[in-house]
Amino acid sequence: MSELALRPRSATELVDAAFQVYRRAPLQFMVALALVYVPWLVIRLVFGIDLNVAIDAKSIPPTSTIVTLAVVAISTYAIAGGVITAVARDVYLDLPVNVPEAFRTVATRLVTLIVASVIVVLMLSISFVFFFLPVLYVLSRLAVVRQVIMLEDAGVGRSLSRSFALSVGLKLHTLGTLALIGLLILAVNLGADVLFNIIPSHVVQNVLSTALAVVVGPIIGITETVLYYDLRIRREGFDVEYLVGRDATPPVDPANVAP
Repeated sequence: MSELALRPRSATELVDAAFQVYRRAPLQFMVALALVYVPWLVIRLVFGIDLNVAIDAKSIPPTSTIVTLAVVAISTYAIAGGVITAVARDVYLDLPVNVPEAFRTVATRLVTLIVASVIVVLMLSISFVFFFLPVLYVLSRLAVVRQVIMLEDAGVGRSLSRSFALSVGLKLHTLGTLALIGLLILAVNLGADVLFNIIPSHVVQNVLSTALAVVVGPIIGITETVLYYDLRIRREGFDVEYLVGRDATPPVDPANVAP
């Protein structure tokens, strides 16, 4: 994986590396997200949950509905992000890709992922509403919380503090990377929305939106994962540590050595 060698990268190089990771295993990434998003799509279609209609009608749904949708949205976000992180790790470090194993890992960390995701969303929301600009500061410090949970098996508190620590001195670098991939995804979504809105059927719109999320969505989690390793390389020399550990010759058991 010479073009994906572990090394410090600029924001543009990180996004490019993320697309390289995606191109190495596109089917696995899309299957992973489809297993998360399609069941939610089916539930919405079966029970007639259509967010677009509610928004167009400018009606306020019941509080219980809002809470339920929020919980489901955050849980879906946490599961999807966790699975993509695990698969991206395997591809980036040239390990065997195992989507079922990625889901099993997410299952063991699901509560932590959801709780941490809720905290991150609340902190970003509060920062945006009351301070506006400091939301960028909070975003830069909490950018790799999910990656710490998935790849270091950290708890909620440690994942937050660890993300803070990794971003020290690298906040602009982190924001630049997130802004670049965010603008790319935004451009794709805006273009797709223009096309989807031409279609009169809300069912078809939801199906197409889910399909787009399955295809485009992985690049966000992949970028965050590549960024996580970049922060570790810059702050901790992870590239040297990993390569030394991978290339180390395992000790020989004298008992198994033939005389």
